[in-house]
Amino acid sequence: MTDTSDKVSRLLALVPYILSQGVASISETARTFGIGEEQLRKELEMLWLCGRSSGPEDLIDLMFDGDTVSVTYDGGLSRPLKLTATEAMTLAVALRALTDVPGATQGGAAERALTKIEAAAGQHLDADAVDIRLAGRDRWLNLARQAVEQKRAIEMDYYSANRDETTRRVIDPVRVFVAEEIGYLEAWCRRAEGMRIFRVDRIEDATLLDEPADVPATVTLTDVSAGVYRPAPEHLLVELRLGPGWEWVSDYYPCETVQQVGAALRVTLRVANPAWVAALARRSGGAVTVLAPDWLARDVEASATQALAAYREQ
Repeated sequence: MTDTSDKVSRLLALVPYILSQGVASISETARTFGIGEEQLRKELEMLWLCGRSSGPEDLIDLMFDGDTVSVTYDGGLSRPLKLTATEAMTLAVALRALTDVPGATQGGAAERALTKIEAAAGQHLDADAVDIRLAGRDRWLNLARQAVEQKRAIEMDYYSANRDETTRRVIDPVRVFVAEEIGYLEAWCRRAEGMRIFRVDRIEDATLLDEPADVPATVTLTDVSAGVYRPAPEHLLVELRLGPGWEWVSDYYPCETVQQVGAALRVTLRVANPAWVAALARRSGGAVTVLAPDWLARDVEASATQALAAYREQ
């Protein structure tokens, strides 16, 4: 049990540590964490399967180069944790329960954590105070609903997981809806000059503007009855072979065709950004193969060959 808990704690600490180094030495990192280099590499490879969801664009991505490693996508670990009112209350109740059990916590850790949570909430947390104002999903969802009701524009910083970047944009809200327990805001994006659907939990900062929303009269709402993500006809058509254990890709993303070929699936799907397809193939350890288009298959093969060459040089 101790080994498992130690490994989990180490995995959680590895990404912030490597980020702080920029490019970290494998040998020095192993010494810092008190483990062997081989064990460190195995644990770093485990991080390729970790992220905020099972989608490849949300999974942690690392780059190995000889005796060094760097983080190319941190899965959101570098961004401050934001709690909703429900999450804060759940943590507070759990922490209070721990403080009532003799010997359950050491050094006042639970009490300090509870103090920090209550400080973030701005008030003492109890059963009668569940409507807590926190800078998280609930706050932006309420702001989005207010903008739709008052027909006012929003200026916001929005994080795009596909491109791993945050952009500032002004949008004209049209509607708010919830799908699979995730809040969405559909709006006219002045930056993109088109209708876009934004995940509320990816809004990093937002301001309700005094100016009225200016939505073109010709726009139509997106049909989300079959799912929020709807690939466009102009998106790149990709053909993949999904080996055992990676069939979830065909369930997670809308596929145009799905064919069982032996123990594997052969699927075609349209993607807006082929970069995540390449990342998916690299982290699958050969279980995901890009069959088409040829140029993408060659790019993935070239990047994999380069990575293997780096190991041989070592």
